[in-house]
Amino acid sequence: METIMTHPTNSTPNPIRRFVGATALLFGLILAAPAAHAQWQVNDADANIKLNDIRTNTSNTVDEAKNIVQQNKDMNSVLGTTSTGDGKTINANLDAINKKLVIGTYSDKQPGARVKNPEKVLPEDTTKLDDGKRCDAVAEPQQANCKLIVDLENAQYQYMLTMYKNTETRDAMLRELLKEREAIKPEDANQFGKLEDNTNKLTALYNLIALDQQQMQTVNYAYEANLRYLRSQQTLAANAASTGKKVDEWGSIKLPGIGDVNIGDAVSGLATGVALKGALDGVQSKKPEGMQTLKIGKSNGF
Repeated sequence: METIMTHPTNSTPNPIRRFVGATALLFGLILAAPAAHAQWQVNDADANIKLNDIRTNTSNTVDEAKNIVQQNKDMNSVLGTTSTGDGKTINANLDAINKKLVIGTYSDKQPGARVKNPEKVLPEDTTKLDDGKRCDAVAEPQQANCKLIVDLENAQYQYMLTMYKNTETRDAMLRELLKEREAIKPEDANQFGKLEDNTNKLTALYNLIALDQQQMQTVNYAYEANLRYLRSQQTLAANAASTGKKVDEWGSIKLPGIGDVNIGDAVSGLATGVALKGALDGVQSKKPEGMQTLKIGKSNGF
């Protein structure tokens, strides 16, 4: 029997095989290194961009926070704080102002109705009291003066009728402004401006009414003064007609301690005084019952 001799297999690689394997591994690493490096560079660039964004956002957030703090300080310096608003916020103080300016409900009893019209209706302001025919009955030299008196009396009467009619106009204007004021509601966004505008209109109306009254008094005083003069002249003319002499022909007389007194001037003054007394008596109020006046008693010589 032939015996076959076999050599045992050596599992340890020989140097050549080791060299070949190492070379192959090295080439594999060399080929893989650029792709890994490129991938690392890409990831690193993205990370840097995100980090820069984070830094920028963080910086912006800090700046914005500083701006907000400064803005709050600026607002407080302008608007104040609760410590400067009596412990109340701005809205609370504004609400308090709104409540102070709340408008009450309008009532016809305030300010009330005007004085009622006379029971006998007054005529139109073109009505004349006197047509002047009575002047035809006086002496011819007195007729012209008489007609002037009649014209003035008619003018004064018509003017008073006009002023009375004007009171109705002023009252209508007042009622209209009060209705306008009533229509201003607290919830109206423009209530303050409308209220001020309405107040200005009412003030102007009050001033106009005061001017009307002043004008009426002034015109009446002028009419009365003119009428007193004309009536005194009428009296002088009547006296001249009864004596047959003109006023400037009456001459003068001497009075002890006084001197020469012109009779014509004296009569003129007397007539004026009489006319004035008559005018004053006409407007004098009734003497209260039981009223006593002071009198000078008789002297006992001491």
